[in-house]
Amino acid sequence: MDNEKALCEALVRLLEEDFGTTRSDVTFPETDGSGPPVEMRLRLGDRRIAIEHTLLEPFPMAIQTGKEFIELTAAIEADLNGNLPTPGTYVLVFPVHPTQGKHRRTHAELREKISAWIISAANDLHDECPERKDRDRSPHGYRGTRTTEIEGIPMELSLRVHWSETDRHDGALFLSRAVGEDVEQLRLVRVKTALNKKLPKLCACADDGDTTFLILEWSDIALSNHIVIAEALNAALAGRDDWPDYVFLADTATDSWHFFQPVIDGQFSIDMEYIDIEKP
Repeated sequence: MDNEKALCEALVRLLEEDFGTTRSDVTFPETDGSGPPVEMRLRLGDRRIAIEHTLLEPFPMAIQTGKEFIELTAAIEADLNGNLPTPGTYVLVFPVHPTQGKHRRTHAELREKISAWIISAANDLHDECPERKDRDRSPHGYRGTRTTEIEGIPMELSLRVHWSETDRHDGALFLSRAVGEDVEQLRLVRVKTALNKKLPKLCACADDGDTTFLILEWSDIALSNHIVIAEALNAALAGRDDWPDYVFLADTATDSWHFFQPVIDGQFSIDMEYIDIEKP
């Protein structure tokens, strides 16, 4: 599915709400030839906006191993997502191919063991995390982890809490795979390639006075999440002098779409809130 137009539209609606104004002078330079070939240019009040989008594709073997990963874990996520102790969000990291060598008839029992451990570990992390009202103990939030190995599968569950975030996603469970150093290098190469392709076009718009926005989309639930993509983005931007003003990471891997903002006003931060966006 091509989500480019939908994500650009979602971003514009978000900006219209933030700026308290509606769009005007909308063009699509990539197709209408009206300027540097970005996806979209427009005006919001007295501010000119340029938006570029790219999809960060899956890694080699992502499709097959990702399918097998989802077959194993979808029921775990469905049962536990939103039902873990609050505050904060949880990330469970598996190896890249946890079902390798394991027949499907063993998966039901394996899921039960994994789910039981998640619940136990989540309660331990919750007990360790300071309450929202007790920010003096941990003014920058909390991040804790627990690790285990079940049926030869190493796993890590982390709880991340930031006091500035709303409680809308408290108790959420995100599943990911540890892709390893080699694949993380491939991720970095792909992000660098995207920046090399997209940023010169945005810079041309910036030279015309536009505020620049880059949307980096991923739709791979098994290998990617906003943290690992943001970390690769930070490394890829290091030493560059052509940063966009804003970067939005777009998660379209499930029916619930989200934006994350690792770059705001040209400054990077790994502490990103979940911004719900409507899937068309």
